[in-house]
Amino acid sequence: MRAFFVLTALVFTTCSYAQYQDANLWTSAAVNADLTKKMAVSYSTELRLYKNVTSIDSYINELSFSYEPVKNLITGIDYRYSRKNQEAYFEGVHRVGAEVSYEQKIDALGLRLKARVRYQLPFNYLGVINDAIYPDNRNVMRFKLSAKYRPVNLKKIQPFASYEFYKALSPKNLYNPIDSYRITAGVSFDLPKRHSIDVYYMLEKEYRSIPQLNHIYGIQYTYDLFKDPVFEAPVSK
Repeated sequence: MRAFFVLTALVFTTCSYAQYQDANLWTSAAVNADLTKKMAVSYSTELRLYKNVTSIDSYINELSFSYEPVKNLITGIDYRYSRKNQEAYFEGVHRVGAEVSYEQKIDALGLRLKARVRYQLPFNYLGVINDAIYPDNRNVMRFKLSAKYRPVNLKKIQPFASYEFYKALSPKNLYNPIDSYRITAGVSFDLPKRHSIDVYYMLEKEYRSIPQLNHIYGIQYTYDLFKDPVFEAPVSK
């Protein structure tokens, strides 16, 4: 029995040294507007804290456009500008992205299921420093599955969950098939007059030179002009 406790202690000690852990807080606000029945535009702003919620990691502004060419199939493009904390200064980072998603409603179960494939390209990184610390994630494919449950007798409170992984097109990480993944769970509160608030928890694992595990707590406010909003579990992002 004593040997068991010693072995358990060694395993936990090894795991603690094998990766870096951090607690993050993400707060955001968004406005969605429909241009036509098939086209929509959205603007969001976000503040992210890290180092156990003691420092600003980044602040973000994003503009996105979506189009539904056929029922349940949605295409989108977006542009993001963020200011990223580099310790001594904040670096401006641009990012463009394109995505295709397909949504399926199962009304009998109150479920909305969605699959998304996304390509994104950030630029303006400090190339030499970034490549030394992170895998090459400038050209990234993202694959996401999400689900949202709409209770029959409680439609104003909707639980959701998602799983997403990242894969760089020119990876430097040769020891893992993916570069990072995110597991998210939360609740969406549908408020009066097209307001809503999402509260969520995200577990993010990044395979860097030293793997990092992030515990992300988030809250997102949205004002939605859609009659039947395109389902998207919050947080891209």
